Amino acid sequence: MSDSERDPALRRKLGEVTKKLEAMTMKYDNLKEVASSTKESNFEQLRKKAEQTAKDQDAVIKALKQQITEMQSRSSELDSMKKSIAKLEKDNARLTTDNKTLNASLTSSQNENKALSTKLAAARSASAPSEVKVPGSAVKSRSVVLPGTAEAAKEAQLRQLKLDLYSDLTGLVICGAKKGEEDADIFDCLQTGRNGTLHFHLTVYADGEASYDDAEFIYEPQLDQSRDRELLDLLPDYLTEEICFPRAQAAKFYMKVVDSMSKKIVLEE
Repeated sequence: MSDSERDPALRRKLGEVTKKLEAMTMKYDNLKEVASSTKESNFEQLRKKAEQTAKDQDAVIKALKQQITEMQSRSSELDSMKKSIAKLEKDNARLTTDNKTLNASLTSSQNENKALSTKLAAARSASAPSEVKVPGSAVKSRSVVLPGTAEAAKEAQLRQLKLDLYSDLTGLVICGAKKGEEDADIFDCLQTGRNGTLHFHLTVYADGEASYDDAEFIYEPQLDQSRDRELLDLLPDYLTEEICFPRAQAAKFYMKVVDSMSKKIVLEE
């Protein structure tokens, strides 16, 4: 029998050490198993997380690609809309220009129509045959031409032709003439042109003692607010009021009247 078997205390201590060794060995094995299991578990979690991250990234990439496609489609639609808008604006500008041209043409045609109607009325009034009283003793079965009647008619016709030519060349229609106070000559006039028809009276005062060039002219416009509304917008202010001037300025005054009635005037909107 050995000394250790004989000594109970030593034997007991050896047993405790053995138990501790076994316990530590078991604990080591458990820890080793747990470490291995944990390692595998962490790896699996990392793998799953990586796969989920890849899926999320694929979804984001797909969504971005879809957005890019939609943006490209919208950009194409926007370009098409811009082209359509540009075409519509161009067509609108062309139609606006055509409309202004048609309005100007219509206004010109209306003014020409008014001028022609005025000329026709003036011509009819001037060429109306005067009634000639013939003595009863001169009436026969056939018409009798009194001496001088044919010449007078021919002269009147010639005067009318001159007036018609003057009216065609200048656009001025003299509808009538009469004597006024102080032996003044009053002329009823119409000036026609592309801008309309201007009705005015022109009075000439001729003083017998004064020279021919010192005769006084008075221009009096005969404008109606409702009838001549468009013309009032075009006329210069001085032609809408009474004007006095000497005969020497008559040609200059008439040139301004013709210029105002014939030149193209564009009103600002």
